[in-house]
Amino acid sequence: MIFTSPQFAVFFVLFFWLWIALRGRGDARKWLLLAASYLFYGSWNAKFLLLILGSTAVDFYVGRALAATEDARRRKRLLWVSVGVNLGALGFFKYFDFFVKSAVDALAALGVEAHLPTLQILLPVGISFYTFQTMSYTIDIYRREMAPTRRFLDFALYVAFFPQLVAGPIERAKHLLPQIVDLAGRRPDMSGLGLIALGCFKKAVIADNIAELVELTYADPGSTYGPALWIGTYAFAVQIYCDFSGYSDIAVGLSRLLGLDLIQNFKAPYAAAGPSELWRRWHISLSSWLRDYLYIPLGGNRGSSFATSRNLVLTMLLGGLWHGAAWNYVLWGAWHGFLLMAFRPAWMHRLVARWDARPWTRWSTRLVRRLVFFHLVCLGWALFRAGSLADCWTLWAGMLDVTAWDWSAFTAGVVASGAGGWLALCGGLIVATIGAQMIWPVGSNAVVERLWRAPEAVRFAVVVLLIYACMLAAPEQPPPFIYFQF
Repeated sequence: MIFTSPQFAVFFVLFFWLWIALRGRGDARKWLLLAASYLFYGSWNAKFLLLILGSTAVDFYVGRALAATEDARRRKRLLWVSVGVNLGALGFFKYFDFFVKSAVDALAALGVEAHLPTLQILLPVGISFYTFQTMSYTIDIYRREMAPTRRFLDFALYVAFFPQLVAGPIERAKHLLPQIVDLAGRRPDMSGLGLIALGCFKKAVIADNIAELVELTYADPGSTYGPALWIGTYAFAVQIYCDFSGYSDIAVGLSRLLGLDLIQNFKAPYAAAGPSELWRRWHISLSSWLRDYLYIPLGGNRGSSFATSRNLVLTMLLGGLWHGAAWNYVLWGAWHGFLLMAFRPAWMHRLVARWDARPWTRWSTRLVRRLVFFHLVCLGWALFRAGSLADCWTLWAGMLDVTAWDWSAFTAGVVASGAGGWLALCGGLIVATIGAQMIWPVGSNAVVERLWRAPEAVRFAVVVLLIYACMLAAPEQPPPFIYFQF
Protein backbone atom coordinates (compact mmCIF):
# COMPACT_ATOMS: atom_id res chain seq x y z
CA MET A 1 0.00 0.00 0.00
CA ILE A 2 1.29 3.42 -0.93
CA PHE A 3 -0.17 6.57 0.55
CA THR A 4 -1.72 7.82 -2.71
CA SER A 5 -3.46 4.52 -3.57
CA PRO A 6 -7.18 3.79 -3.07
CA GLN A 7 -6.21 0.75 -0.99
CA PHE A 8 -4.45 2.92 1.55
CA ALA A 9 -7.38 5.38 1.64
CA VAL A 10 -9.72 2.52 2.56
CA PHE A 11 -7.22 1.15 5.09
CA PHE A 12 -6.79 4.50 6.83
CA VAL A 13 -10.52 5.35 6.88
CA LEU A 14 -11.33 2.02 8.55
CA PHE A 15 -8.43 2.39 10.97
CA PHE A 16 -9.36 6.00 11.84
CA TRP A 17 -12.99 5.04 12.46
CA LEU A 18 -11.83 2.45 15.00
CA TRP A 19 -9.35 4.98 16.44
CA ILE A 20 -12.14 7.49 17.09
CA ALA A 21 -14.33 4.75 18.60
CA LEU A 22 -11.57 3.96 21.12
CA ARG A 23 -11.28 7.54 22.39
CA GLY A 24 -10.03 7.68 25.96
CA ARG A 25 -8.78 4.09 25.94
CA GLY A 26 -5.01 4.53 25.68
CA ASP A 27 -3.86 0.91 25.70
CA ALA A 28 -6.58 -0.19 23.31
CA ARG A 29 -5.50 2.52 20.90
CA LYS A 30 -1.88 1.43 21.21
CA TRP A 31 -2.73 -2.17 20.35
CA LEU A 32 -4.87 -1.00 17.44
CA LEU A 33 -2.07 1.22 16.14
CA LEU A 34 0.51 -1.55 16.46
CA ALA A 35 -1.76 -4.04 14.66
CA ALA A 36 -2.40 -1.51 11.89
CA SER A 37 1.33 -0.79 11.59
CA TYR A 38 2.21 -4.46 11.24
CA LEU A 39 -0.63 -4.97 8.76
CA PHE A 40 0.62 -2.00 6.74
CA TYR A 41 4.21 -3.28 6.75
CA GLY A 42 3.18 -6.88 6.09
CA SER A 43 1.23 -5.83 3.00
CA TRP A 44 4.58 -5.71 1.15
CA ASN A 45 5.97 -8.98 2.43
CA ALA A 46 4.70 -10.62 5.61
CA LYS A 47 7.96 -12.55 6.05
CA PHE A 48 9.81 -9.35 6.91
CA LEU A 49 7.63 -8.83 9.97
CA LEU A 50 9.97 -11.28 11.71
CA LEU A 51 12.90 -9.01 10.86
CA ILE A 52 11.34 -5.87 12.33
CA LEU A 53 10.15 -7.81 15.39
CA GLY A 54 13.66 -9.17 15.93
CA SER A 55 15.23 -5.71 15.66
CA THR A 56 12.61 -4.34 18.07
CA ALA A 57 13.22 -7.06 20.65
CA VAL A 58 17.03 -6.75 20.52
CA ASP A 59 17.08 -2.99 21.00
CA PHE A 60 14.37 -2.98 23.67
CA TYR A 61 16.26 -5.44 25.88
CA VAL A 62 19.67 -3.92 25.11
CA GLY A 63 18.30 -0.54 26.16
CA ARG A 64 17.07 -1.92 29.47
CA ALA A 65 20.34 -3.74 30.09
CA LEU A 66 22.32 -0.55 29.37
CA ALA A 67 20.34 1.33 32.00
CA ALA A 68 20.74 -1.48 34.54
CA THR A 69 24.55 -1.56 34.58
CA GLU A 70 27.30 0.94 35.36
CA ASP A 71 30.13 -1.28 34.14
CA ALA A 72 31.75 0.58 31.24
CA ARG A 73 32.99 -2.53 29.44
CA ARG A 74 29.63 -4.28 29.67
CA ARG A 75 27.83 -1.15 28.46
CA LYS A 76 30.13 -0.96 25.45
CA ARG A 77 29.57 -4.64 24.64
CA LEU A 78 25.82 -4.17 24.86
CA LEU A 79 26.00 -1.19 22.53
CA TRP A 80 27.95 -3.24 20.01
CA VAL A 81 25.26 -5.92 20.18
CA SER A 82 22.67 -3.37 19.07
CA VAL A 83 24.89 -1.82 16.40
CA GLY A 84 26.05 -5.22 15.17
CA VAL A 85 22.55 -6.69 14.87
CA ASN A 86 21.13 -3.64 13.11
CA LEU A 87 24.02 -2.98 10.76
CA GLY A 88 24.45 -6.72 10.21
CA ALA A 89 20.85 -7.06 9.01
CA LEU A 90 21.11 -3.90 6.92
CA GLY A 91 24.43 -4.99 5.42
CA PHE A 92 23.25 -8.51 4.59
CA PHE A 93 19.96 -7.58 2.96
CA LYS A 94 21.09 -4.40 1.24
CA TYR A 95 24.79 -4.78 0.45
CA PHE A 96 25.76 -8.48 0.29
CA ASP A 97 25.18 -8.94 -3.44
CA PHE A 98 26.62 -5.48 -4.18
CA PHE A 99 29.94 -6.19 -2.47
CA VAL A 100 30.17 -9.68 -3.98
CA LYS A 101 29.58 -8.32 -7.48
CA SER A 102 32.05 -5.48 -6.88
CA ALA A 103 34.68 -7.98 -5.75
CA VAL A 104 34.13 -10.10 -8.88
CA ASP A 105 34.43 -7.02 -11.11
CA ALA A 106 37.62 -5.89 -9.33
CA LEU A 107 39.21 -9.33 -9.74
CA ALA A 108 38.19 -9.42 -13.40
CA ALA A 109 39.89 -6.05 -13.93
CA LEU A 110 43.07 -7.64 -12.53
CA GLY A 111 42.72 -10.58 -14.90
CA VAL A 112 41.42 -13.02 -12.29
CA GLU A 113 38.20 -14.86 -13.13
CA ALA A 114 36.08 -15.48 -10.05
CA HIS A 115 32.65 -17.01 -9.53
CA LEU A 116 31.41 -15.86 -6.16
CA PRO A 117 27.81 -16.66 -5.20
CA THR A 118 25.16 -13.96 -5.07
CA LEU A 119 21.89 -14.57 -3.25
CA GLN A 120 19.49 -12.27 -5.15
CA ILE A 121 18.29 -11.01 -1.78
CA LEU A 122 15.00 -9.11 -1.65
CA LEU A 123 15.45 -5.79 0.15
CA PRO A 124 13.00 -5.39 3.05
CA VAL A 125 11.13 -2.13 2.59
CA GLY A 126 12.03 0.55 5.14
CA ILE A 127 15.01 -1.32 6.63
CA SER A 128 17.36 1.63 6.11
CA PHE A 129 15.03 3.83 8.14
CA TYR A 130 13.98 1.72 11.09
CA THR A 131 17.49 0.33 11.72
CA PHE A 132 18.84 3.87 12.07
CA GLN A 133 15.89 4.75 14.28
CA THR A 134 16.39 1.84 16.68
CA MET A 135 20.16 2.36 16.80
CA SER A 136 19.69 5.98 17.83
CA TYR A 137 17.61 4.74 20.79
CA THR A 138 20.34 2.49 22.19
CA ILE A 139 23.09 5.02 21.45
CA ASP A 140 21.20 7.75 23.32
CA ILE A 141 20.75 5.43 26.32
CA TYR A 142 24.44 4.53 26.17
CA ARG A 143 25.28 8.25 26.19
CA ARG A 144 22.90 8.70 29.15
CA GLU A 145 20.84 11.18 27.17
CA MET A 146 17.59 9.32 27.85
CA ALA A 147 16.13 6.51 29.95
CA PRO A 148 14.76 3.34 28.33
CA THR A 149 11.05 2.84 28.01
CA ARG A 150 9.54 0.31 30.40
CA ARG A 151 6.95 -1.21 28.08
CA PHE A 152 7.68 -3.34 25.04
CA LEU A 153 4.38 -2.19 23.49
CA ASP A 154 5.48 1.46 23.52
CA PHE A 155 8.87 0.66 21.99
CA ALA A 156 7.34 -1.61 19.33
CA LEU A 157 5.03 1.26 18.36
CA TYR A 158 7.99 3.65 18.16
CA VAL A 159 9.75 1.31 15.73
CA ALA A 160 6.74 0.27 13.62
CA PHE A 161 4.62 3.47 13.61
CA PHE A 162 3.19 3.12 10.10
CA PRO A 163 3.04 6.74 8.86
CA GLN A 164 6.84 7.03 8.97
CA LEU A 165 7.90 3.38 8.98
CA VAL A 166 8.74 2.92 5.32
CA ALA A 167 10.53 6.16 4.39
CA GLY A 168 10.88 8.29 7.48
CA PRO A 169 11.31 10.84 8.87
CA ILE A 170 13.89 9.02 11.00
CA GLU A 171 12.50 9.92 14.41
CA ARG A 172 14.60 10.09 17.57
CA ALA A 173 13.22 8.21 20.56
CA LYS A 174 13.67 11.36 22.67
CA HIS A 175 11.07 13.09 20.49
CA LEU A 176 8.54 10.44 19.48
CA LEU A 177 8.60 7.86 22.30
CA PRO A 178 7.26 10.19 25.06
CA GLN A 179 4.34 11.03 22.78
CA ILE A 180 3.57 7.34 22.29
CA VAL A 181 3.78 6.67 26.03
CA ASP A 182 1.24 9.47 26.58
CA LEU A 183 -0.95 8.46 23.65
CA ALA A 184 -4.17 8.67 25.67
CA GLY A 185 -3.50 12.34 26.39
CA ARG A 186 -2.75 13.35 22.79
CA ARG A 187 -5.31 15.39 20.87
CA PRO A 188 -5.76 15.31 17.06
CA ASP A 189 -4.53 18.28 15.03
CA MET A 190 -6.76 18.70 11.98
CA SER A 191 -4.10 20.72 10.13
CA GLY A 192 -2.84 17.25 9.26
CA LEU A 193 -5.49 17.23 6.52
CA GLY A 194 -3.74 20.17 4.87
CA LEU A 195 -0.37 18.42 4.96
CA ILE A 196 -1.89 15.20 3.57
CA ALA A 197 -3.53 17.09 0.70
CA LEU A 198 -0.34 19.04 -0.06
CA GLY A 199 1.78 15.88 0.07
CA CYS A 200 -0.59 14.02 -2.27
CA PHE A 201 -0.51 16.99 -4.67
CA LYS A 202 3.30 16.99 -4.73
CA LYS A 203 3.41 13.26 -5.40
CA ALA A 204 0.47 12.63 -7.73
CA VAL A 205 0.30 15.89 -9.69
CA ILE A 206 3.95 16.94 -9.91
CA ALA A 207 6.33 14.03 -9.26
CA ASP A 208 4.36 11.32 -11.05
CA ASN A 209 3.63 13.47 -14.10
CA ILE A 210 7.22 14.48 -14.80
CA ALA A 211 8.52 10.97 -14.10
CA GLU A 212 8.16 10.02 -17.78
CA LEU A 213 10.40 12.93 -18.80
CA VAL A 214 13.04 11.73 -16.36
CA GLU A 215 12.80 8.15 -17.67
CA LEU A 216 13.19 9.29 -21.28
CA THR A 217 16.24 11.39 -20.39
CA TYR A 218 18.10 8.76 -18.42
CA ALA A 219 17.16 5.70 -20.52
CA ASP A 220 20.03 6.32 -22.95
CA PRO A 221 22.03 9.41 -21.92
CA GLY A 222 24.68 8.76 -24.57
CA SER A 223 22.22 9.55 -27.37
CA THR A 224 20.46 12.42 -25.60
CA TYR A 225 21.20 16.04 -26.49
CA GLY A 226 23.05 18.11 -23.89
CA PRO A 227 20.17 20.58 -23.35
CA ALA A 228 17.79 17.63 -22.91
CA LEU A 229 20.09 16.17 -20.24
CA TRP A 230 19.82 19.39 -18.26
CA ILE A 231 16.03 19.52 -18.69
CA GLY A 232 15.73 15.90 -17.59
CA THR A 233 17.99 16.56 -14.60
CA TYR A 234 15.94 19.59 -13.58
CA ALA A 235 12.91 17.32 -13.86
CA PHE A 236 14.53 14.69 -11.64
CA ALA A 237 15.47 17.35 -9.07
CA VAL A 238 11.81 18.30 -8.85
CA GLN A 239 10.58 14.70 -9.03
CA ILE A 240 12.69 13.42 -6.15
CA TYR A 241 11.91 16.48 -4.03
CA CYS A 242 8.14 16.34 -4.59
CA ASP A 243 8.10 12.54 -4.27
CA PHE A 244 10.06 12.36 -1.02
CA SER A 245 8.85 15.56 0.63
CA GLY A 246 5.32 14.61 -0.44
CA TYR A 247 5.70 11.32 1.45
CA SER A 248 7.04 13.19 4.48
CA ASP A 249 4.15 15.68 4.38
CA ILE A 250 1.62 12.84 4.30
CA ALA A 251 3.43 11.04 7.14
CA VAL A 252 3.42 14.17 9.29
CA GLY A 253 -0.21 14.87 8.39
CA LEU A 254 -1.40 11.35 9.26
CA SER A 255 0.48 11.56 12.55
CA ARG A 256 -1.14 14.89 13.42
CA LEU A 257 -4.57 13.34 12.95
CA LEU A 258 -3.53 10.79 15.58
CA GLY A 259 -2.24 13.52 17.90
CA LEU A 260 1.46 12.81 17.28
CA ASP A 261 4.01 15.32 16.05
CA LEU A 262 6.80 14.28 13.65
CA ILE A 263 9.71 16.47 12.69
CA GLN A 264 9.70 18.45 9.45
CA ASN A 265 11.95 16.61 7.00
CA PHE A 266 12.23 19.27 4.27
CA LYS A 267 12.38 23.04 4.26
CA ALA A 268 12.66 24.41 0.71
CA PRO A 269 16.01 22.72 -0.01
CA TYR A 270 16.50 24.38 -3.40
CA ALA A 271 16.63 27.75 -1.64
CA ALA A 272 20.02 26.71 -0.21
CA ALA A 273 22.96 28.91 -1.18
CA GLY A 274 25.58 26.40 0.00
CA PRO A 275 26.04 22.76 0.99
CA SER A 276 25.73 23.21 4.76
CA GLU A 277 22.44 25.03 4.28
CA LEU A 278 21.24 22.33 1.87
CA TRP A 279 21.68 19.63 4.50
CA ARG A 280 19.76 21.74 7.02
CA ARG A 281 16.89 21.75 4.52
CA TRP A 282 17.02 18.38 2.72
CA HIS A 283 16.13 15.06 4.42
CA ILE A 284 16.72 16.78 7.76
CA SER A 285 16.18 13.65 9.83
CA LEU A 286 18.96 11.75 7.99
CA SER A 287 21.44 14.63 7.79
CA SER A 288 21.05 15.37 11.51
CA TRP A 289 21.39 11.62 12.27
CA LEU A 290 24.64 11.43 10.29
CA ARG A 291 25.90 14.57 12.03
CA ASP A 292 25.13 13.39 15.57
CA TYR A 293 25.99 9.69 15.27
CA LEU A 294 28.77 9.67 12.66
CA TYR A 295 30.35 13.06 11.89
CA ILE A 296 30.71 14.29 15.48
CA PRO A 297 31.96 10.91 16.85
CA LEU A 298 34.56 10.89 14.05
CA GLY A 299 35.84 14.20 15.41
CA GLY A 300 33.66 16.69 13.58
CA ASN A 301 35.48 19.99 13.05
CA ARG A 302 37.47 19.77 16.27
CA GLY A 303 40.73 18.72 14.63
CA SER A 304 42.90 20.07 11.83
CA SER A 305 41.53 21.25 8.50
CA PHE A 306 42.57 17.94 6.95
CA ALA A 307 40.82 15.94 9.69
CA THR A 308 37.64 17.98 9.29
CA SER A 309 37.67 17.46 5.52
CA ARG A 310 38.24 13.73 6.02
CA ASN A 311 35.31 13.53 8.42
CA LEU A 312 33.05 15.42 6.03
CA VAL A 313 33.93 13.25 3.05
CA LEU A 314 33.67 9.99 4.99
CA THR A 315 30.28 11.01 6.39
CA MET A 316 28.96 11.90 2.94
CA LEU A 317 30.39 8.73 1.35
CA LEU A 318 28.56 6.62 3.92
CA GLY A 319 25.47 8.79 3.50
CA GLY A 320 25.59 8.12 -0.23
CA LEU A 321 26.02 4.38 0.30
CA TRP A 322 23.06 4.44 2.74
CA HIS A 323 20.86 5.43 -0.20
CA GLY A 324 21.60 2.33 -2.23
CA ALA A 325 23.94 -0.50 -3.08
CA ALA A 326 25.50 1.04 -6.18
CA TRP A 327 28.62 3.04 -6.96
CA ASN A 328 26.71 5.97 -8.40
CA TYR A 329 25.32 6.64 -4.90
CA VAL A 330 28.85 6.58 -3.51
CA LEU A 331 29.91 9.09 -6.19
CA TRP A 332 26.93 11.27 -5.29
CA GLY A 333 28.04 11.22 -1.65
CA ALA A 334 31.62 12.03 -2.69
CA TRP A 335 30.37 14.97 -4.77
CA HIS A 336 28.55 16.44 -1.78
CA GLY A 337 31.57 15.79 0.43
CA PHE A 338 33.66 17.76 -2.07
CA LEU A 339 31.12 20.61 -2.04
CA LEU A 340 31.20 20.75 1.76
CA MET A 341 34.99 21.01 1.65
CA ALA A 342 35.00 23.57 -1.17
CA PHE A 343 32.58 25.88 0.67
CA ARG A 344 34.42 25.69 4.01
CA PRO A 345 37.21 28.31 3.65
CA ALA A 346 36.85 31.25 6.04
CA TRP A 347 37.52 33.81 3.31
CA MET A 348 34.44 32.60 1.44
CA HIS A 349 32.24 33.06 4.51
CA ARG A 350 33.67 36.54 5.09
CA LEU A 351 32.94 37.49 1.48
CA VAL A 352 29.37 36.21 1.71
CA ALA A 353 28.86 38.07 5.01
CA ARG A 354 30.10 41.27 3.36
CA TRP A 355 27.62 40.88 0.50
CA ASP A 356 24.75 40.12 2.88
CA ALA A 357 25.60 43.18 4.98
CA ARG A 358 24.72 45.49 2.08
CA PRO A 359 20.95 45.96 1.81
CA TRP A 360 21.15 46.88 -1.90
CA THR A 361 22.97 43.64 -2.84
CA ARG A 362 21.69 41.19 -0.24
CA TRP A 363 18.68 39.88 -2.17
CA SER A 364 20.28 39.78 -5.63
CA THR A 365 23.53 38.13 -4.57
CA ARG A 366 21.70 35.54 -2.51
CA LEU A 367 19.47 34.70 -5.49
CA VAL A 368 22.55 34.30 -7.69
CA ARG A 369 24.20 32.06 -5.09
CA ARG A 370 21.04 29.97 -4.88
CA LEU A 371 20.90 29.54 -8.66
CA VAL A 372 24.58 28.65 -8.93
CA PHE A 373 24.44 26.17 -6.08
CA PHE A 374 21.22 24.65 -7.43
CA HIS A 375 23.10 23.71 -10.61
CA LEU A 376 25.86 22.13 -8.54
CA VAL A 377 23.17 20.10 -6.78
CA CYS A 378 21.78 19.09 -10.17
CA LEU A 379 25.17 17.74 -11.23
CA GLY A 380 24.96 15.57 -8.13
CA TRP A 381 21.43 14.46 -9.02
CA ALA A 382 22.71 13.29 -12.41
CA LEU A 383 25.09 10.94 -10.57
CA PHE A 384 22.32 9.84 -8.22
CA ARG A 385 19.89 8.97 -11.02
CA ALA A 386 22.43 7.40 -13.39
CA GLY A 387 21.93 3.73 -14.12
CA SER A 388 25.62 2.84 -14.01
CA LEU A 389 29.11 4.24 -13.51
CA ALA A 390 29.49 4.56 -17.28
CA ASP A 391 26.29 6.61 -17.41
CA CYS A 392 27.68 8.94 -14.72
CA TRP A 393 30.56 10.01 -16.96
CA THR A 394 28.33 10.14 -20.05
CA LEU A 395 25.85 12.41 -18.27
CA TRP A 396 28.46 14.84 -16.99
CA ALA A 397 30.23 14.94 -20.36
CA GLY A 398 26.96 15.68 -22.15
CA MET A 399 25.89 18.30 -19.63
CA LEU A 400 29.20 20.16 -19.31
CA ASP A 401 30.57 20.04 -22.86
CA VAL A 402 28.64 23.09 -24.09
CA THR A 403 30.59 23.18 -27.37
CA ALA A 404 29.03 19.84 -28.37
CA TRP A 405 25.46 21.00 -27.88
CA ASP A 406 23.43 20.97 -31.09
CA TRP A 407 20.54 23.32 -30.40
CA SER A 408 19.09 23.10 -33.92
CA ALA A 409 18.95 19.29 -33.79
CA PHE A 410 17.47 19.41 -30.29
CA THR A 411 14.75 21.88 -31.37
CA ALA A 412 14.00 19.90 -34.53
CA GLY A 413 13.68 16.71 -32.48
CA VAL A 414 11.16 18.33 -30.11
CA VAL A 415 9.09 19.65 -33.04
CA ALA A 416 9.21 16.33 -34.89
CA SER A 417 8.09 14.39 -31.82
CA GLY A 418 5.11 16.65 -31.26
CA ALA A 419 5.99 16.80 -27.58
CA GLY A 420 6.29 20.58 -27.36
CA GLY A 421 3.09 21.04 -25.36
CA TRP A 422 3.93 18.24 -22.94
CA LEU A 423 7.46 19.61 -22.44
CA ALA A 424 6.02 23.08 -21.83
CA LEU A 425 3.69 21.65 -19.16
CA CYS A 426 6.56 19.78 -17.49
CA GLY A 427 8.72 22.90 -17.74
CA GLY A 428 6.02 24.93 -16.05
CA LEU A 429 5.81 22.46 -13.15
CA ILE A 430 9.62 22.48 -12.81
CA VAL A 431 10.00 26.27 -12.87
CA ALA A 432 7.06 26.78 -10.50
CA THR A 433 8.38 24.26 -7.96
CA ILE A 434 11.95 25.56 -7.93
CA GLY A 435 10.95 29.23 -8.18
CA ALA A 436 8.50 28.97 -5.29
CA GLN A 437 11.25 27.67 -3.01
CA MET A 438 13.76 30.36 -4.00
CA ILE A 439 11.25 33.17 -3.54
CA TRP A 440 9.52 31.81 -0.42
CA PRO A 441 11.99 29.46 1.32
CA VAL A 442 9.72 27.83 3.90
CA GLY A 443 8.64 24.25 4.49
CA SER A 444 5.24 22.64 4.10
CA ASN A 445 4.51 23.09 7.81
CA ALA A 446 4.71 26.88 7.46
CA VAL A 447 2.51 26.82 4.35
CA VAL A 448 -0.18 24.79 6.11
CA GLU A 449 0.07 26.85 9.29
CA ARG A 450 -0.68 29.96 7.25
CA LEU A 451 -3.57 28.19 5.51
CA TRP A 452 -4.96 27.09 8.88
CA ARG A 453 -5.15 30.73 10.01
CA ALA A 454 -7.62 31.35 7.18
CA PRO A 455 -11.40 30.94 7.63
CA GLU A 456 -12.65 27.38 7.82
CA ALA A 457 -14.39 27.63 4.44
CA VAL A 458 -11.10 28.62 2.77
CA ARG A 459 -9.25 25.72 4.41
CA PHE A 460 -11.93 23.27 3.29
CA ALA A 461 -11.92 24.60 -0.28
CA VAL A 462 -8.13 24.41 -0.63
CA VAL A 463 -7.94 20.86 0.72
CA VAL A 464 -10.78 19.71 -1.55
CA LEU A 465 -9.21 21.37 -4.61
CA LEU A 466 -5.83 19.76 -3.94
CA ILE A 467 -7.38 16.30 -3.54
CA TYR A 468 -9.54 16.84 -6.64
CA ALA A 469 -6.45 17.81 -8.64
CA CYS A 470 -4.81 14.59 -7.50
CA MET A 471 -7.80 12.56 -8.65
CA LEU A 472 -7.74 14.22 -12.07
CA ALA A 473 -4.00 14.18 -12.69
CA ALA A 474 -2.77 11.01 -10.98
CA PRO A 475 -1.67 8.14 -13.24
CA GLU A 476 -3.88 5.04 -13.27
CA GLN A 477 -1.06 3.03 -11.69
CA PRO A 478 0.87 5.45 -9.46
CA PRO A 479 4.54 4.49 -9.10
CA PRO A 480 5.83 3.77 -5.59
CA PHE A 481 7.65 6.48 -3.70
CA ILE A 482 11.29 6.70 -4.81
CA TYR A 483 12.69 6.27 -1.30
CA PHE A 484 10.89 2.96 -0.82
CA GLN A 485 13.82 1.34 -2.65
CA PHE A 486 16.30 2.68 -0.05
